[in-house]
Amino acid sequence: MLLSRDELIATLFRETDRAQRIKTSLALLLCWIDGPDLSEPPYDRHDLDDAIREVGHRTFRLLRCYDSVGQISEREFGLVLPGCNSFNAVSLAERLKIDVFGSPVMIAGKHVRLAACFGIAGSGGRSSLAVFRNAEQALKSARATGPGSIERCACDTEPDAASFLMPVTDSALHW
Repeated sequence: MLLSRDELIATLFRETDRAQRIKTSLALLLCWIDGPDLSEPPYDRHDLDDAIREVGHRTFRLLRCYDSVGQISEREFGLVLPGCNSFNAVSLAERLKIDVFGSPVMIAGKHVRLAACFGIAGSGGRSSLAVFRNAEQALKSARATGPGSIERCACDTEPDAASFLMPVTDSALHW
């Protein structure tokens, strides 16, 4: 189910509190849809709704049952991703580029190719407002770079998942 802007923000507040309480990760992924202006002729409001439904349907197929998706504005979506750090969210954005925006959508009897820009922020123990503001800043940077861009918030303090791996040495194998 596609959440409204208010429902998505309420979900972000709730999930950020939960992530802080149980000390787990959380990422917010914002997505701006690039492409023709589907609210202007030769398209109408129904065509825009059809495009949004198709993007939503394709997106839901990639998400876990506890992830949340909401429409923030006419062309902006947000995904609240509990248990996901910002590095994992970058990987998801790459999958969205391929699986959601990699093939055209049918609008008003025409195949229309849409693209997207992505802004990502991890919670890192910060408040939901800070996470939202950081994701918006990353999205603004991605939009300035151009379609298909993925920007991760530069202020995220969470370590890369690969850095959690410790090399196994011979001494570690002997107790």
